[in-house]
Amino acid sequence: MFLGSFSIVSKRTASCSCDSLPTAYLPKAGIRDSLEDILEGVKPLLQKYGATLVVSDEVQEIGSVVVITAKAVFTDAHGEQTMTTAHAGVEINKKGMDVAQTFGSSSSYARKYALNGLFLIDDTQDADTDAYHQQTNAQTRNNQQNAPVQNQQHNQNQQPAQQQRQQQNQNAQPNAAQQLTNDFQQALNAIHHTDKEADLGEIYKRFKGTRYEAQIVQACKAKKDMEGWSA
Repeated sequence: MFLGSFSIVSKRTASCSCDSLPTAYLPKAGIRDSLEDILEGVKPLLQKYGATLVVSDEVQEIGSVVVITAKAVFTDAHGEQTMTTAHAGVEINKKGMDVAQTFGSSSSYARKYALNGLFLIDDTQDADTDAYHQQTNAQTRNNQQNAPVQNQQHNQNQQPAQQQRQQQNQNAQPNAAQQLTNDFQQALNAIHHTDKEADLGEIYKRFKGTRYEAQIVQACKAKKDMEGWSA
């Protein structure tokens, strides 16, 4: 009974983009599939099948990176549960945003992707994802604009060219924890879109032994249930 009701809600939620939602569920113009859209879309399904959905988050520190971990728990009418989690880094000193805003933005991002993983929602045209990349690109452009000024200051201080290159290389190195988080979000999307059961095994190998292993296993199992593939 649990897999039946969960599969129904999952399939119908995954297909509920803003273009297919009833007019009452459509957000204001220009916003597509935000956290609020997903919750509004799933509410009538939860009521119809006697299920509940609880979304929460907590703050963790991984190395020097502050990370918000969101958890989405689906409970069917018989009390059976399935759960997914998602993570988002918090840029404490983000220009133009105070601490509350940066945490709020990361919380919404993490919660949304927890729901994406739970219901296998396609986010290829998602506003949250676009906004997240726009923020990242804006920060990159800001760093690039500041680079000439920084280089001029280095030259004035007569710093060796080798030291400048080392500093630039250090700034360019991606944070390993954030990269793994990004790979995890892409893997959830790949699981949703694949039509080959063998792809799930390759994705699992990538995350075996990482903190995302259990979540990848859950997502792969949900995909197999939806497609009728062997367990």
